[in-house]
Amino acid sequence: PAVLREVYRALRPGGEFYFSDVYCDRDLPNHVRQHRVLWGECIAGALFINDFVRHAKEAGFDDPRILSQSPIDITDPDLKAVVGDASFFSVTFRLFKLPGLLHTPCEDWGQVVRYKGSIVGEEGAYRLDDRLELRAGERALVTANTAAMLGKGGVSWLAPHFEFGDDSSDSAPLKTRCGRQCGRGSCC
Repeated sequence: PAVLREVYRALRPGGEFYFSDVYCDRDLPNHVRQHRVLWGECIAGALFINDFVRHAKEAGFDDPRILSQSPIDITDPDLKAVVGDASFFSVTFRLFKLPGLLHTPCEDWGQVVRYKGSIVGEEGAYRLDDRLELRAGERALVTANTAAMLGKGGVSWLAPHFEFGDDSSDSAPLKTRCGRQCGRGSCC
């Protein structure tokens, strides 16, 4: 928690921080935490993922986003017996410092964005997190927090690369965060 508080303090408004580590789907009992081989495998120190999210929010990162994640399989039968049903993941979080712009819980105010395709190397599409890819030139419904992360309000470095509106601007079908088509007034 102290590291996250210091990172938040050091970042300027609009800054972001990527944090990668090994996480677990539960709190680990002491016998797992003290297992020497599991320490060597970076498993014994895995933090319960919900605790990390809570610590990030307490530090000021109000809407932590997962950028990527992959499971860590424990195949050794003896080690599997020690960890039991616990599941482990390598996760990279993307944390934004957007004071006063993010809401907890996230609110959907019918925000619409259009990616201009202007980020070098990502001209065709921009991926904000593991669930949201925005294709250049397409309008997409996003939450208020996502709009702030993409630059609504002018704080994020991403602001020049997006246009912002709301879903009342016309009746054209929009894509939601989940990628499904929807019309005004109905979404997934």
